[in-house]
Amino acid sequence: MNTETRPPRRSFSPHTWLGTSGMLVLFGLAPAAALADPTAAPVAATRSAKVSLADLDLSTPAGARVAYERIRRLAVRLCDDRGDPWSRYHAAAYNACVRETVADAVRQIQAPALAALEK
Repeated sequence: MNTETRPPRRSFSPHTWLGTSGMLVLFGLAPAAALADPTAAPVAATRSAKVSLADLDLSTPAGARVAYERIRRLAVRLCDDRGDPWSRYHAAAYNACVRETVADAVRQIQAPALAALEK
């Protein structure tokens, strides 16, 4: 006796298709929404260091030049992030970091001869 059994045919109505596709979209977005933390903001690492300028006369061009070079060398060291040194983003971020760090230090020192070198 040969009998053939077939699974019942299911018909999909437009409501079923919408419900199914809606569920697929929700299941696809749920992991992304769960991984995204809206309260977490990127935190930039802040580094600081002291540079000695006590032995320099900042009112003279020579003293201001030496002070500027010390500040710049320290900024280069502080901004050096060993990420991917060959990426375009790294070079731009590094140069901006050095520029901003030097400018901030010069502003804090408030020596006219030093400020003149920065411009």
